[in-house]
Amino acid sequence: MPLIYRSMYNAGGKPETGPTGKALGARPSDIAVDANGNVRPGTGGMSVTPAWRLMAGLPHLVPRRLRSMIPGASGPNRLAIWRMGQGPFIAGPVAGKLALRPDPSKPLVHGFVEPDQEMTFADLQDALGATRDQWTIDET
Repeated sequence: MPLIYRSMYNAGGKPETGPTGKALGARPSDIAVDANGNVRPGTGGMSVTPAWRLMAGLPHLVPRRLRSMIPGASGPNRLAIWRMGQGPFIAGPVAGKLALRPDPSKPLVHGFVEPDQEMTFADLQDALGATRDQWTIDET
């Protein structure tokens, strides 16, 4: 399983779930959803990065409390930097029904956690939410 990072709201020591850019989930605009509500591999998903310091280019995703490490960090302190996995940032399984696909336009700094097979958008959200206990805060 690849090592991935994401900035998400902290909800009692676990990532908050939901279809937003700062939660454990995907927005409908992050992935192609067809007329039947289905999503497929290779069409987008939840954004992740291989190292949290790569978020320096997106200071609104880094909590202000981390300004000493990321100058200009401007995200709310309710955000936390979460990590999951331990392997190289390469295409492959992440968890049940989910796979990592490095972003073809910037494969060393960004990727998508997306469905590994056709499923409904709701099932994608459920699969992402099912990883909630696997995420750990890592801001070192």
